[in-house]
Amino acid sequence: MGAAASGVSTQMQAEHDPNAAFPWWVRFLAKGVAILGGFLSLFFGVLGLITLSATCMVAILLQMTAGAFVIALEAPFCCQFVDFIEKIARFSESRALWHKAAIYGIMGLIPIFLCIEINTVLGSGTIFASGVIYGFMALGKKADRNNMMAAGDPAWSPQVNQSNIP
Repeated sequence: MGAAASGVSTQMQAEHDPNAAFPWWVRFLAKGVAILGGFLSLFFGVLGLITLSATCMVAILLQMTAGAFVIALEAPFCCQFVDFIEKIARFSESRALWHKAAIYGIMGLIPIFLCIEINTVLGSGTIFASGVIYGFMALGKKADRNNMMAAGDPAWSPQVNQSNIP
């Protein structure tokens, strides 16, 4: 019990680190969209199981699997009854943001490509949206204007005299 409490306190300290690259609300937004996407994909997956198409059935099963996987990675407290989920969640938190972006983006697009129905678009689309948010986080913050001007092409500089151009 003590190890779990210390793990939670270190996670909370990491989430509220003032030196982090992103504010706390951006990290919580990405995590919240991923958790919501996982639950929505499970919900719409159950609704979508009433289909006659084999490809749509495969897409729904992939969507439900992706939803359960996202919930296990982002909200391991929902899966406390599975003993190995904590190790997987710790491994997931130690990965780079672009890894999550790629995994969530691919897991969100495959069911949509297999079966374009409203339940797959809404369910897998939210997983894809969380992948997009993690992708933007992986790109990092935009540089300020002075850094952008210093790194840019001198031909686009406002100090260049362009009156000689016919």
